[in-house]
Amino acid sequence: MGEEDSKKQHVIFGSAGMAASGMMSGIKAKRKIQRRLIVPESDSKTEETQEASETAPSHAESAVFTGMKAAVIGHSGSGNFGRGLDTIFQRFDDVRLFALTDLNPETVNDVCVHAGAPAGYSDPAEMLEKESPDIVSVAATNTTRRFEQIKSVLSSGAHVLSEAPIARTLKESDELLALAKSSGLRIAARHPMRVDPHLVAFRAQMTDLIGDLCQIRVWGACDESAGGEDMLLNGLPLFDIARWFAGEVSFCTASISKDGIAAIAEDFHLSESGDFGPLLGDTIHAEFEMDSGVRVSFVSDRKLQPVLGPAGIEFVGTNSKMRLIAGAPVTLSYLANPNPFSATRTESWVRWPEVQGAYHHPVDHLVGEEASNRILMKDLIAAVSGDTAPSASGDNAAKALEMAHGVWQAGVTMRRAYFPLANRLHPLSEESQ
Repeated sequence: MGEEDSKKQHVIFGSAGMAASGMMSGIKAKRKIQRRLIVPESDSKTEETQEASETAPSHAESAVFTGMKAAVIGHSGSGNFGRGLDTIFQRFDDVRLFALTDLNPETVNDVCVHAGAPAGYSDPAEMLEKESPDIVSVAATNTTRRFEQIKSVLSSGAHVLSEAPIARTLKESDELLALAKSSGLRIAARHPMRVDPHLVAFRAQMTDLIGDLCQIRVWGACDESAGGEDMLLNGLPLFDIARWFAGEVSFCTASISKDGIAAIAEDFHLSESGDFGPLLGDTIHAEFEMDSGVRVSFVSDRKLQPVLGPAGIEFVGTNSKMRLIAGAPVTLSYLANPNPFSATRTESWVRWPEVQGAYHHPVDHLVGEEASNRILMKDLIAAVSGDTAPSASGDNAAKALEMAHGVWQAGVTMRRAYFPLANRLHPLSEESQ
């Protein structure tokens, strides 16, 4: 493929995309940042890269960018760019989007304009080599190429923000985490509940609100994706929160059925909505015993959707309960003044915390999913700057995936699955049987 086919330059000064990306001080990249001078279209039709010096044109000195160079990898028509992971770098002061790869060459121009990317590629390897980004969003929801893409990004020396799950197998996630650790790089997964302000506040005040934590009840969306797909896509971020509150998993048991009959590994199916690898079951009931003694349950059953509502968690304490409705951002409800001795009691759930004005305040003028992504990216930038682990770390994401694989293993073997799992391959693969 020729250079003109694989890379397309986009002069976007004056566009909404470039206007949205600014400058912020205080970020220290793991490697030396290339100093790049971007000349407006009125002066030049191209981007020029040069060492900043005292002889640089005075009118362009303010355009010299010395922060972290960002890039995006996605695939229009096959996982696209996740939930806003193509625009996640906009309006950051010291992180700026320089390039985007769309594996679909027919749509790369349009996606670049939408994301505000000056350069577009259809080959991730070429983009990584030519642009040398410091941080990359691996954005497509499909997991077909996730492992190879994250591995290539880490091998190039860049930090990663990835859609979840970060890999298809525990063996892959182990390799990625080891590579990141040896290179001093950070992997973060798109698990925005980890940094949700209300959930962070509840965790800090949990004992005062509900007493000692005894149980965590998790349920998926229980919609048409009920079963394996629901667990993999909606269950993983909830499993991550369960671990955050209750600690490490000791073992799990599970009952998995398909069309009302107990499922075996050979009954696996593939998703009709995306490529996520083998999935099993249209109904799942699972129990986790945590090292802390807290019990965690999970259910994905389409029959229960009218009763359970959207995917979420119920935290059961010795004094009361807190209910989380999953979303970006989340909503929390507190059971006030429970009276279990009254046979005719009406439970009084109130939104928590009680705040003045909007329950979810804008983050840098962003709301909804964009606000959640904003907090997630800020957390990753702070981790890179401070040489710490991000809250939604790759390690936490890998352990959430391990919980899902433990459910499948326990379900098909009809035995307890002990953690950490000895089998690091996919539990539904032929190699695992």
